[in-house]
Amino acid sequence: MNNKPILASALLALTLLGGCSSYYRYHSEVKDDDLVEVSYEAVEQLLQNLKQPLPKGSLVVINSLVNVGDLGQSMPFGRIVSDQISSAMHRNGYRVMGMELPTEIFSKTEAGILELPEKTKEALNNVHANALVIGTYAAGRKNVYVSLRTVDIATQNIISTTDYSIPMGPDARAMALPPEPKQ
Repeated sequence: MNNKPILASALLALTLLGGCSSYYRYHSEVKDDDLVEVSYEAVEQLLQNLKQPLPKGSLVVINSLVNVGDLGQSMPFGRIVSDQISSAMHRNGYRVMGMELPTEIFSKTEAGILELPEKTKEALNNVHANALVIGTYAAGRKNVYVSLRTVDIATQNIISTTDYSIPMGPDARAMALPPEPKQ
């Protein structure tokens, strides 16, 4: 009986399985970025990208980031990033206020133009806010993607944007994804 084909098949199987284990080991060892540092850098980008002045001391309202797949959902990821954005804006000389605005912040007019609903505009004007920072995030397989916008309250124009991603390490995964259902 010739054992060479069996031996060759066994070696091939071990090689393939070994390759799979390194694939899973590599992907399970994704490290988290320092989320605080990334959030502070994002605010620096927002401030550098301003298309019109936003004087220091202006009141900036920060809304919780929402999950782009379900705009009614804000996971811990969206809330902590919003808090970090607030801290970074404050450190840059702005007055900040967190405000839970409706998840559908903009509504369409009959002409198809996006604008702030009257209730939201009234709430922002009542606190004399100059700008609003809004954002969304989406959890992918390997990264969480974040998109931030600064909106001028008076004109409702977007005056600054920035987009970034962070690796889907264990902390990002725990904060950005809904918990697994218990069996």
